[in-house]
Amino acid sequence: MKKHSDPASSWKSLRDGVVGLGERSVRKSYYPELRSKINDLDRQRNFYQSTLNSIPDAVLVTDQNDYIVECNPVFYQMFGYQADAVVGMPSDLVLEEEASVFRCDDYLPETSRRFKRSDGSTFVGEYRRSDIRNGNGDLLGHLEIVRDLSDYIAAIHKQQQLEDQLRQSQKMEAIGTLAAGIAHDFNNLLSAILGYAELAHQRHEPDAHALRYIEQIMVAGNKASDLVSQILAFSRKEKKKRSAIPLAPLIHEALEFLRASTPATVSIVEDLEKTEKLILADAGQMHQVFMNLYTNAFHAMEEYGGGTLMVTMRCVQESLDGEDAVGEFFKITVADTGKGISPEALNRIYEPYFTTREGAKGTGLGLCVVHGIVEGHKGRISVRSEPEQGTVFTLYFPVANEKLEAEQRRETDALVGGHESIMLVDDEKMIVEYIRTFLSQLGYQVMSFHNGLQALEAFQENPMGFDIIVTDLTMPVMTGMELAEEALKIRQDMPIVLCSGYSSPLSPERASNLGIREFLIKPISLYQLAPVLRRVLDRDGSMHT
Repeated sequence: MKKHSDPASSWKSLRDGVVGLGERSVRKSYYPELRSKINDLDRQRNFYQSTLNSIPDAVLVTDQNDYIVECNPVFYQMFGYQADAVVGMPSDLVLEEEASVFRCDDYLPETSRRFKRSDGSTFVGEYRRSDIRNGNGDLLGHLEIVRDLSDYIAAIHKQQQLEDQLRQSQKMEAIGTLAAGIAHDFNNLLSAILGYAELAHQRHEPDAHALRYIEQIMVAGNKASDLVSQILAFSRKEKKKRSAIPLAPLIHEALEFLRASTPATVSIVEDLEKTEKLILADAGQMHQVFMNLYTNAFHAMEEYGGGTLMVTMRCVQESLDGEDAVGEFFKITVADTGKGISPEALNRIYEPYFTTREGAKGTGLGLCVVHGIVEGHKGRISVRSEPEQGTVFTLYFPVANEKLEAEQRRETDALVGGHESIMLVDDEKMIVEYIRTFLSQLGYQVMSFHNGLQALEAFQENPMGFDIIVTDLTMPVMTGMELAEEALKIRQDMPIVLCSGYSSPLSPERASNLGIREFLIKPISLYQLAPVLRRVLDRDGSMHT
């Protein structure tokens, strides 16, 4: 039986052999060549390791059986493992267990799949796998590369969000352009409807049966005018003028407006305090606030199978936002028993274009607009909601000073006429007819024209024959602004009143800077026009006496 040689003697024999080889190699000049080969191998090893460590993606090398042999630092960082902790483990360790059900979105590479980190969290990555073979073509293992697409996906989502916002902005811009385009013609029609209704109202006896129908025409016409004003204000084509008004009727009117379209599964409870106190606000914008809040509540309850909408209003003495000073406010609550809002969504409800409604059911602009209007009226809005527990919006608006209402009422004092000569210019014959008839009844001498060029020619022939010019802004041949500019070149003191279906592109401030005395938005009530004319004429008359 052959004995195993002593390990010490074997090592000594091997050492002597290596030394002897070294001596013989030196003598035969083999050692320098061997040292050069070793150095080359070291350089290649260092280059390989440096290259592997420099790759920004996760790299793992496996053997023929897909067991991990080596990984680069990015791999450990990406997947959360300690260095060398996965060596010898199967490479599918980092794959999501149900990766086969993953479907790539249109914006993801076809080679994408889901991966699993050491803590169990997953992410989407781009995956590449290739064989490692020697010079004879024998399979040595596999090279797998993983690129984390989390930042890429986030950027794509952000880009899609911006594109959606851009498309929505373009839609809103188109709506604004359309609104501005039709406002002039629509308000001209409303001017004629309301003007003739007011003339008929003046001629009827108070107990006439037709009087009630005329008043209803005037109410409907004014509502149509408010609707146009809301669209123009929303598209930023018009600055809204605020007045001291009661708030409870606006809250009730918005509820009544939507009551007909409310599903039978939703009940409405209304509890509004009776008060003579007023709010300094734009009625159209207030109507928009409550319409948006009610609509959101209805949709939340409809999706939840029904519920109750409760709207309350109280006048309270409170200090807002932790301020020491106590003020008087209208406190309005709009509460529903719908599905509620998740905490994540609750932090974003006022963001433009954010919506929790699926598909194209919501624009994501409603609460953003509500928040802007409330803040613009120096109010406050807060929300309290929990999933499955419903939502409560609470709004605070400051109570207005009653003196503001008194100032507002002075605009509608008793009709006062005069004997002055008025140049009336408008391309709509119906408007010219009813305004001329009304002003003539008040004692004025009225000369009417249907375009600015004819009016200018008459003014050039007799510039002192007119005491005031009342002209439409948008007209063919010559606009009202062009007529005003030419008239003021002839008579710098000539009082001019401009009228328009919408205020853009000429704001009241710009009109005043150009020498225009007053700027009126159509439809123009006769009860609005009369005091304006009297005020301008009296002011300019006193300036020249």
